[in-house]
Amino acid sequence: MIQSSQASALCSSQRRHARGFTLVELMVAVTVGLILSLVITGTVLNVGKQFRVVGSNISAQGSAQIALSLIDVAGRAAGAGMFNNGQLICPTLNAWRDGAVTSNNAVFMPAVISDGGSNSASDTIVFTSGNAARPLSAAPLVDTTPTNATTVVVSNAGGFQNGDFALLGAPGSGQPCLLFRVTAAPTVDGVACAGNATACTTLTRTGAATGYNPPGAVFATAPSYGFATDTGVVPAVFGPAVVTNLGSNFVRNAFAVQCQALIQYNAFTDAPACTQSPLGFSGGANALATDVVLMHAQYGLSAAANSDIVTSWVNATAAWAAPSAANVGRIKALRVVIVVRSKEAESTTVTEASCTNTNGVVNTGPCSFQDANAPVIDLSAVAVTAGKTWRHYRYRVHQAVVPLRNVIWSS
Repeated sequence: MIQSSQASALCSSQRRHARGFTLVELMVAVTVGLILSLVITGTVLNVGKQFRVVGSNISAQGSAQIALSLIDVAGRAAGAGMFNNGQLICPTLNAWRDGAVTSNNAVFMPAVISDGGSNSASDTIVFTSGNAARPLSAAPLVDTTPTNATTVVVSNAGGFQNGDFALLGAPGSGQPCLLFRVTAAPTVDGVACAGNATACTTLTRTGAATGYNPPGAVFATAPSYGFATDTGVVPAVFGPAVVTNLGSNFVRNAFAVQCQALIQYNAFTDAPACTQSPLGFSGGANALATDVVLMHAQYGLSAAANSDIVTSWVNATAAWAAPSAANVGRIKALRVVIVVRSKEAESTTVTEASCTNTNGVVNTGPCSFQDANAPVIDLSAVAVTAGKTWRHYRYRVHQAVVPLRNVIWSS
């Protein structure tokens, strides 16, 4: 009997263990599993988004730093080939390209800021220079040369080559420079060179229709240049004139913000436009950094042209929207502010509505420089995703001071 009872109890226990889960237990287990799966999936997606946001922000910051370094390099080269004996060889410039006037007695500046028109609009910066790898030297003009002359005769200096760009001007005369291009191998002459030298080099300049050498009567002021000034003839001759070698290209290195990207292009040959989706630019523009929403620049001024000490910073507005030739020499540096935005908006506002710098300058967005003349940042007009405001994004301000080396060295 005892053995029978024990066997019965053992069978009963085995039946209880073998019966499995009830429907309720299965439903509870499935529900818990689904909740855990959703939590894990949400966590993974959120972490993935954070990695993506952080990665894109780091990329944007790196691109902005690279862009600033390129602006700095271009700024330090500004004015190369444009100076002679410590001064710009001319206050204004005459230039021609492919059948059209590109500069008609316009003020000649190594660095130009075009103001965007408001605190919420980006400025454009243009640095002008030659690009020769060899020394950029000047050669005296030895014979009278009208604006439309097909040859330019200089002393045996300057190292000119076929294809080089050059500037012809009479320093101190107040007359414009003439940009031209050498279109044939220079020839060395063993003649008297108008009695002003025993040997000289002839530079050929032709091709008005498809090149950079203008025909006559296209500029508002078109002087004749010479070895010396002669006002007793008609038209008057201005000298002593020189020809500076700019190398293989005349570069107007421009930086601008289009379609929330910082671009670089040659303003002498290109006027790019952008498309947003997909992001693209016409002409020869290169995108240096994306997610750039604002760029401001200012001139650093000295008290006088013969001083290299920057005493104030000004926007390119009012008198400095188009500086006089006399004031160009006071521009010794530029400073630049670039504002970069995060790629993705946050669910809540993450940027303060305003920032006031230590000298009372109020910005709609972050601050930049801390002096009283700092450029004002206004991000209220930047394009945003539907349902978001500019404050749903994070911003980083990058800033740099760019000395105009050739201007300072020539002072």
